[in-house]
Amino acid sequence: MNDDVTCISCPLGCRIHVEKKGDRITVVGHMCKKGEEYAIQEVKDPRRVLTTTVKIEGGRQCLLPVRSEKQIPKDLVKKCVIELSKIGIKAPIKCGDLVYKNILETGANIIATRDVESVEKK
Repeated sequence: MNDDVTCISCPLGCRIHVEKKGDRITVVGHMCKKGEEYAIQEVKDPRRVLTTTVKIEGGRQCLLPVRSEKQIPKDLVKKCVIELSKIGIKAPIKCGDLVYKNILETGANIIATRDVESVEKK
């Protein structure tokens, strides 16, 4: 298997060529150790930080931006977004508050990324 990846570990954005033969992985084109580590991780087990929105009830906004506290397997990102589309959060909420614990058994918690005040009903 041959693959090319663009490293996102630093501002250089190295274009890295990765060749995998059996258990052996060869990495060419990286300018630093972080690039090599990133390329190997991207081939073995790609992961991403999930960012999306969830519904919020009684808030000044109707959607709450959220993110995972750590990276999750790339192949679970869509399933996690679908799971989060099923929930609703009640305002008020503060940035950093827990929204969903251990999403899909990934070990990653989903947290709010902004404050949302509640709307006072008259």
